[in-house]
Amino acid sequence: MQQLGYLKETPSQTAGPYVHIGLTPNFCDISGVYDTDLGIGMVDDKTLGERITVTGRIFDGAGALVRDAVIEIWQADSAGLYN
Repeated sequence: MQQLGYLKETPSQTAGPYVHIGLTPNFCDISGVYDTDLGIGMVDDKTLGERITVTGRIFDGAGALVRDAVIEIWQADSAGLYN
């Protein structure tokens, strides 16, 4: 019997393949949900703190690249506080 080599899936993979529609409805021509899509104005020239870039790739349980995924992160502000 051939081993398929499945990767371990995480519980958060229950959102479905349409995550971008919920986060960017204006971009998807769905109006009336948000005035502006989430994440559009998170950082500007007045935002304090060090800028970092996080890069990576998301794979499904079979090892195929996932093109519509969201990684949720939480970061304190420059004073070490959460809103």
